[in-house]
Amino acid sequence: MKKIDRLTLGKTVVLVLFLIHLLPVWIFQYFPTQDGASHIYNAYVLKEYHNHDNYRLREVYELNTTLFPNWTSHVLLVGLMYIFPPIISEKIVITLCIALLPLSLFYFLKCVQKSNLLFGLIGFFYAYNYLLHMGFYNFVLSISLYFFTVGYWWKVKDNLRWKNILIIYLMLILTYFTHYHSYALLIISITILSLLSSVYYLMHSGTDKNNISDAQMSKYNFAFSNFKPTLRLIISLIPAYCLMLAYYLYLVKAHGSDGDYRGIGWLVNYFFSMKSLVSFRDEHILIGQMLLLVFGIVFVISVLNKIRMYKNELNTVPQRFWSSIVTKTDAFLILAIIVSGMYFISPWSGYSGGWINDRFHIYIFLIMLPFFTISIHRNMDNIIAGLIIVLSLLHLGFNVHTYAMLNRDIPEALSLDGMDERHTVLSSIPGEWNGFSDSLGFEPKYVEPFGHLECLLATNMGIAYLNNYEANTDHFPLQYKNKDLTADYIIVWKTEFHDTEGLEQEYDLIDSNDYNRLYRRKTMASDNPFWIGSDSLAFDMQPNNAETALGHIAIYKDTVYEDGRFGWFTQSEKHGLNSSAGTQPYSDSITGEDDGVFRLVLPNGIYEVICYFNTTESEPIEINLIANGEHKIQQLQISDGYEKIQRRYNITITDEQLTQVIYTRGKGGYNRWAWSGFSIQKR
Repeated sequence: MKKIDRLTLGKTVVLVLFLIHLLPVWIFQYFPTQDGASHIYNAYVLKEYHNHDNYRLREVYELNTTLFPNWTSHVLLVGLMYIFPPIISEKIVITLCIALLPLSLFYFLKCVQKSNLLFGLIGFFYAYNYLLHMGFYNFVLSISLYFFTVGYWWKVKDNLRWKNILIIYLMLILTYFTHYHSYALLIISITILSLLSSVYYLMHSGTDKNNISDAQMSKYNFAFSNFKPTLRLIISLIPAYCLMLAYYLYLVKAHGSDGDYRGIGWLVNYFFSMKSLVSFRDEHILIGQMLLLVFGIVFVISVLNKIRMYKNELNTVPQRFWSSIVTKTDAFLILAIIVSGMYFISPWSGYSGGWINDRFHIYIFLIMLPFFTISIHRNMDNIIAGLIIVLSLLHLGFNVHTYAMLNRDIPEALSLDGMDERHTVLSSIPGEWNGFSDSLGFEPKYVEPFGHLECLLATNMGIAYLNNYEANTDHFPLQYKNKDLTADYIIVWKTEFHDTEGLEQEYDLIDSNDYNRLYRRKTMASDNPFWIGSDSLAFDMQPNNAETALGHIAIYKDTVYEDGRFGWFTQSEKHGLNSSAGTQPYSDSITGEDDGVFRLVLPNGIYEVICYFNTTESEPIEINLIANGEHKIQQLQISDGYEKIQRRYNITITDEQLTQVIYTRGKGGYNRWAWSGFSIQKR
């Protein structure tokens, strides 16, 4: 009965800890991270990219569909955004990051050393780590995948079947697409642990069976039988090794092998200050060092336990040295030492990413957990568990206080009004800001909670953001296609206020708060013929120097839109010219593969638009056209050979401009569009 009550109490405590540690994610409007807002924005762009009406997003960005190991959180965010608002979607991902870490440790310890299950409580402390607050959601998720996978492998390693190998591979693939660092460490860890396990069985079996045979070959066969599980594992993991090596070679080729190394002083200080758990303020260092002290005490107790067991064993069976001093779970201490070595010799940054030392550091003590043995006194478990819980709650408490203060400042920084025009371009000065927090009373250390906050203002508006750090890399789903655009809006953080004198010649200040200012680009008044009484216009799209039809305005591929007039609103390298230049109206075309956007300023009212299409190319073309967000022409297919087609539609102008988006879906062999011109008549 007491055992049942104790088990029930333990489960209740764990459940309460889960609730307490998840509350901060949901009780505050914003969960402060450095890169979180950027992830939200990029997931929004991914979700909306297929919509050709988002022409600014499609002009600035292109998809990076490479199967790189950094996809999981982005896929999660995109999927969730079909159901929930962006901020809620991020909260769900953060909830997974926090909840899965203690769950994975409990599972890991249950599979490896069930008597150490209480150390799963450390997962609550580690869940609120530095890299989570950096917004490295993929890496944090990969930590849990690492421990789930190692735990499962340990559980089935002595009887490894094809079904088990398949499950392990599924977990490996998921880990790979989540984060390469954890994937590589997982492959290395399983291999090392398997080798050490075989050595352990060899030592113990050899002790028990000294008289197995006097023939040397029998000894070799006996040794081989102990290494058969490891050989089977290594052979089965050959594709996983190849994947790990292939991506590593790609990184070296793409980014070089040089890295930025931290000095030994920095590494030692970081290690013993437990800075992989420190995010905004130095108070967390003391708490982390207290946890390190607990680790040290438990380590000493574990060593004393081993000495005691060895002495007891020595009195009964003197010749069985290895069976009394070495246990299977000692392999995790050796692995933790190896990972510590990786921490000290690895660069801080290199290849395509950084924070490499930080990532190794967060694994070291968690990997060591199965090594611990604290069965000196029946109350020792309760004392250690209590210490871990108290430290975890203190760690959480300081974070909650920081969140509360920052949630006064973040809404203020996002309170800018006036950026309400869709399909525009946003820039910020500086591109990444780390400044003084008024409510905290100091500049947050280690993590920059304002770093990419402006991304939230661009989300849900079809706004292309030009300071998107993710698009400058090769390990995120978006890359820049055209970054050299003039910004329609500029956000200036308060540290740069003194640099706005030249800016105000081209931009108007439209809003400000204690943290930033919002500027909008000045526009020119219209001189379009419609403004002087004309009721119709006609545009002839053609190659340069071709004859323009009488009464038509010539439009070339480089006729760039000017404020108050007309022209191509997008400029793409994949806009081309039809090879044939005719002399009759609409007998030539501008063609393209990327979306083309043509804008015309005109008075509000009702208009009839007639579009003309023809092609002399050998390839068939497909026409899709959106006018001011309305799909007017869909899947109009023109086969190869000379053909003229016209389509007309009516449109009501309410914002003094007509924006037409022409595109091809790129399906069924239709990879290009062609546009000969259009006329517009006021009704």
